Amino acid sequence: MQPHWPTPPWRFHKVVGVEQLQLVAWPRKPQVSASQSGGWSASDAFEYHYIQLTKRLGSLRFAYEEAPYFLRFLLHIQVAQLSCRTAVISCLAAARVHGIPTLNREHSTVVELNLPGNGKPSSTYPEIFHYRCAYLPESDITVVNGYRVTTIERTFVDICAVNGALEGLAFIEAALRQGFRKRQFQMYLDSHRGRWGITKAQEVLDQALYGIDSVHETHARYVIMTCLPQLSVSAQVVFYTLNSYYRVDLLIADSLILEVDGREKYAGPDKQARQVYRKQIAREQFLLDLGYHVARIHPDEIATKLANKVAFLTNKPPLDRHVIVDLYHQPPWWQRT
Repeated sequence: MQPHWPTPPWRFHKVVGVEQLQLVAWPRKPQVSASQSGGWSASDAFEYHYIQLTKRLGSLRFAYEEAPYFLRFLLHIQVAQLSCRTAVISCLAAARVHGIPTLNREHSTVVELNLPGNGKPSSTYPEIFHYRCAYLPESDITVVNGYRVTTIERTFVDICAVNGALEGLAFIEAALRQGFRKRQFQMYLDSHRGRWGITKAQEVLDQALYGIDSVHETHARYVIMTCLPQLSVSAQVVFYTLNSYYRVDLLIADSLILEVDGREKYAGPDKQARQVYRKQIAREQFLLDLGYHVARIHPDEIATKLANKVAFLTNKPPLDRHVIVDLYHQPPWWQRT
């Protein structure tokens, strides 16, 4: 008969949680009695309930495997802070520690680490970490809430170099939204000319705009600029009414208004949702009366659908997907009995 798996009986581990996820100290030799293990060996029973992340730390297996990627990413950042004495957190993980939103299109949960100076990492390290071989002076290292991370300026350069221009643009515009200024990053780039990643970071900084509300708006604008360079695209365009104003996410080709809407906008109590819809209808009616077209897109659709949708709407081809019903000589089919 297949033995049953027991309820975890271990009480020796220290728990430090990231929301519903937990970190546990990984024992060298689990001690579990036969009655508690349900017939399995102590190590097998322990590893059924827990997953090992590093040599000394693990997590509850089922909660970890079912958690969304961003919670596992946060847990891995915490593991890095607890288990790495000299390594410095960098790239997207450093952005999270600084409190700057990122796009993270790849849904990566790997924490990028960098040793100070010209330090060389060990040839073996946990899968949740990736060590980069890049020069890291002490001036590029700071401590945020107990976490050793790269400075905000170095984080920007690293993201541009490692994760690409789109991720770098999303990061810098999110940082500008939180009160940072371009000149702060420009001074860093000017003082580090010739180093790896500086040229690409300068190109990204030149494109960055103030006042962008979300990384998804950055993503949408970037897709249009790269896929449809012949079209003009303006962000955060203002339309004034008699006693107020409307601000739209993107204005494309001076005729198409694009709004990036997440599902959270329509969440909440029914009364609140109805109020959101009423305001949205009034807003769109005002813009339509001015002669603009209005389109909406969800963040999950930006990479796959946005370019084709914008190309279709701005080319204004004749619409032929409708059916004109003869209402002069007979009732419409939906009224026939």
